[in-house]
This record gives sequence, structure tokens and C-alpha cells, in this order.
Amino acid sequence: MGGRYDNIQVLRFVAAGLVVTAHSVDLAVTRLGLETVLAGGGLENFGAVGVDIFFVISGFIIATTTRGQAGLAAAGDFLWRRFRRVAPIYWLLSVPILIGMARGGTLSPEVASATFLFWPFSGLSMTFPALGPGWSLCFEMLFYAAFGLAIIGGRRMGWALVGAYLAMMAAGLVLASPVLRFVGAPIVLEFLLGVGVALIWRRLPRRAGVWAVGLALAGFGLGLVFGYGGIGGEAALNDPWTGLMRAAVWGLPSGLLVLGLVRMERMYQTPGPWRRGLIFMGDASYAVYLVHVLVIRALGRLFEMAGVSAPGDAVVVLTIIASLAAGAVVHLWVETPLLRLMSGNAPAPLDARLRRPVA
Repeated sequence: MGGRYDNIQVLRFVAAGLVVTAHSVDLAVTRLGLETVLAGGGLENFGAVGVDIFFVISGFIIATTTRGQAGLAAAGDFLWRRFRRVAPIYWLLSVPILIGMARGGTLSPEVASATFLFWPFSGLSMTFPALGPGWSLCFEMLFYAAFGLAIIGGRRMGWALVGAYLAMMAAGLVLASPVLRFVGAPIVLEFLLGVGVALIWRRLPRRAGVWAVGLALAGFGLGLVFGYGGIGGEAALNDPWTGLMRAAVWGLPSGLLVLGLVRMERMYQTPGPWRRGLIFMGDASYAVYLVHVLVIRALGRLFEMAGVSAPGDAVVVLTIIASLAAGAVVHLWVETPLLRLMSGNAPAPLDARLRRPVA
């Protein structure tokens, strides 16, 4: 099947769209005091599940693309590729907020550590980086570091790291420690779910993909019907038991969804223009995920300064469209050239960028 999973690219776009939607609702309801049909029920914060889907996808992609790699050189190459993929564009987009925090006197060493060192726990509560979505990148980097060690030490090292993580997670459920809150966070289980998907999906019959997607949607639906508590907020990051609930209520369905879509990949051999567009937005999903916070801040100030009165649902839709458009522009004209510059390659023509993902 090669290195391209179009269904996963589409799912990346869906995950980014869910996060953008959740934050767009926050803008309309919390900041502007407007009403929207998504507020007040299970759908209001459901978009946070996009992060859980991203974590499972990350585990799957990393395990798939590093298959057969071993040794110190391979680990170094893997870590450098991951670093240049994640950090430079993230730091670049953090600059406007960092400048604002510095001018306002709110830029603390803890925020700087979370932003530049990807260490979010100086105490028992998470310190969010300057650019809010960066909290998830802290866990991404933690996973990459552990996976790099596994590449060096092989399968035995990998299993040893899994065992060490499970021990720290169990300890973190009863002991309060900043290190355990981060290194033993239950949400890391979602990366391991993705690794598990990479190990088993080829062994399953194709019809299992349909069943897996159906079960995933049923799982998400049950959460919406019966509620999912506070797992979509900061409590899932600061309280290990809530984090464990999040890994179960959102992580397991996310794992089934990735499993099902990967197993169903061959059902789509000739994508049409709509699917190609979705795949492209999947390629741009990381840029969308990062830049939408800046878009929301800008729109919030614009609405407040202009005193514009608009329906809450219109604000949500406008924010989503603006965020997706900004993400596509940043992906084409900032993220892709930056990645190619750091990899020593000349920027590809625009039409090639529309067809080929940077991963």
C-alpha cells in the first residue's frame, strides 16, 4: 500500500475540524456571550476528541513508518525528522503570543518551559504553552523520545518502556508528582493504541474495518447520549483518574476508528475532487490545528472592538471557515517551504504540494 493512507489524511482533517469547532463555540459562547445550537449539551465540548484521534493516528503513523528501523543512527534520523516536522512551525506561530505575553508581563519561566522544552508540569497542574494547542505537542514529543529509545534498543527496549510507563501511570493514580502527571499521564495510552493498530490491522479481514468504524461511532454516540463528564477539559490533564476515563471513553473509540479506516483503505482507489480536497486539508491539518488559535483571537478582538452583533451560529461558522482557510494558506506558504528548507530540498511547485503530503 506504500506510505500513503488517504483515509487517515481525511481523518486528520476531521480531527482538526472538531478541535476548531469546539474552540469556535467557546469564542461565541464564553467570550462574546452569544447563543448557539451547539452550546449547553454534549456537543459543546465534544470537539476536544479531535486530540485523542490525533494521538492514535500519531502512534499508528510512527509505528508504521519506522518498521524495520534499528540502531542509533536510525533513531537520530527519526528524532530529527519528527523535530523539524513539529517544532519550527509551532515556535514560529507562538511568537505573536509570546511577544504579547512579554509586553503584558505574563510570560513566566513555566510557560517558556512548556513552549520551548515541551515540559508542561512544573507543579501538579499543567502549565499551558503560549500557543494553547502546544500542550498536546508536549505529549507528542514525549512519545517520540520514548520511541527513539525503542528504535535504539529494539523490541525488548520497547516492551521495557511500555512496562515502565504502565508502572508510572499506576503510581500516578495514587501519588501526586509533577513527573508522574506528565510521564505517567493516562492519555499516553492513546499513542500505544495507535501502535497496536499498526501491529494488527493487516491480520484482520476487510469486513472487520466496517465493524470497527461502526463500533467507534457507537462508542462516541453513547458518550454523547449518556454524557462524558469533564474529560474534555483540563481535569483530564490534571487528574489522572479523569485522564484514564478519557482514554477509555474517547481513546478506545478513536483506536477503533483508525483501525477501521486503515483496513478500509483499498475501498477508495480513485479519489474524486471532493476527496482530493479533503486529503489536502488533511495534509494541512497540523497548520490548521496551530493557527486556528490565532484566528480565534483576532476574530474575538474584531467582534469586540467593532461591536458587531451576529447570531452565535454565524460566528461559529465564520470562525471555522476562517480557521480552515488560514491553515491551508499557512500550510502552503509557510509550513511546506520551511520543512523543505530544513530538509535541504528546494520548495516543490504549488501543484505538486497539492498532491503530495509532507509527513
